[in-house]
Amino acid sequence: MLPSATEHGDMTPMSHVRSIPPLLAPGALAASFLLFAGPALAAKPAPPLDPSAPLTEVARSPSRVWNGVVALPDGRMILQYPAWAGTPGPALTLREADGTQHPYPDAGWNDDATADAAHRLIAVEGMHLTDDGTLWVLDSGIATDGQPAVPGGTKLVRIDTRTGGVVRTYPIDPAVLHPDSRLSGVRVGRGHAFIGDSGVAGLIVMDLGHDGAGPVTQRRLLDRQPSLTAQQPITVGGQVLHDRTGHTAVINVNQIEISPDSQWLYYQAASGPLYRIGTELLTDTSITDVELDDGTTLWYKTPPLGGMTVARDGTLYFDDVSTGSIFRFTAGRVYQRIVVDPRLRWPANPYVTADGKLYVPVAQLDRTPPFNQGRLDVQWPLSLYRVDVGALPPPER
Repeated sequence: MLPSATEHGDMTPMSHVRSIPPLLAPGALAASFLLFAGPALAAKPAPPLDPSAPLTEVARSPSRVWNGVVALPDGRMILQYPAWAGTPGPALTLREADGTQHPYPDAGWNDDATADAAHRLIAVEGMHLTDDGTLWVLDSGIATDGQPAVPGGTKLVRIDTRTGGVVRTYPIDPAVLHPDSRLSGVRVGRGHAFIGDSGVAGLIVMDLGHDGAGPVTQRRLLDRQPSLTAQQPITVGGQVLHDRTGHTAVINVNQIEISPDSQWLYYQAASGPLYRIGTELLTDTSITDVELDDGTTLWYKTPPLGGMTVARDGTLYFDDVSTGSIFRFTAGRVYQRIVVDPRLRWPANPYVTADGKLYVPVAQLDRTPPFNQGRLDVQWPLSLYRVDVGALPPPER
């Protein structure tokens, strides 16, 4: 069922926010629940679409877990495969229009035998395609859950999708990381990259420079700030998600999105809720930590999400793993469930095209080893669906 207005409604500002991080102890999780407080305003729910918007299957994965997709303007798709899911292979593949797939950007970047960690993809934890055709790929450098990052492997990779070539790599400065950091999620705007740390809650802001070739500066902001910290359990099909040891699974900030005008950054822990902060605060080096804290706004009390994306008109699309559904949240702050379907077992990082096609990969991550007592129990094949959101009627309040 779609969460009620009292469960997932608008919230007042707190004042004036691709991936398996290290897990918090149960006591830390309980303490984090106390961080979430705030009176709810009246929500603006719209009746769920009835019937749900149809799902069109566009691809299948018979043996590998995927959890992200980017659709290129020419009809090709770039697919993301998490290294920790227990199905080894290329971290990224390019799916041609005829269905054939190739390692992306090439085989060398996906070859474990490549000695230089700076020039191979170890563990992709996020992608962002910008309007100029640049694909920004975040590599956490952590291929195995619970292990440290490969030295030199934590980086941002810039790929020109028009040529398929790597333009540049941006190593993540160890000074902005903690020993238990695990990067997860990236968005680029205003000449900066905004990167989430799901291992130790925080945001890394990288100034990409004006010419794209000079040195970059990196800062860690909102370190362990409550808005980036997991505040409640993740539920899937009514069951609380657990880690390998049987404890409640906790994933700090791993969902991140930027508004079409690059003015706002949206972010949340996997369990929700959703926060928003102005990117001008994050890019202004004169802003103090106190001012940054004051700039975070509790934007929407979302359910546990497998991914989110934003359309050109500012509408956010959320993949709800707790109910196997998709809903939209308009720029006018109206939310509506548009799809509910039992086939959506952990819908993961989606992508919406300029002409209103929403692509959603089903990942079944709760059936992968980190969340399933070390077992891989995925029911094959996995499907990638398309929803024609551009053809849907606007939500009625």
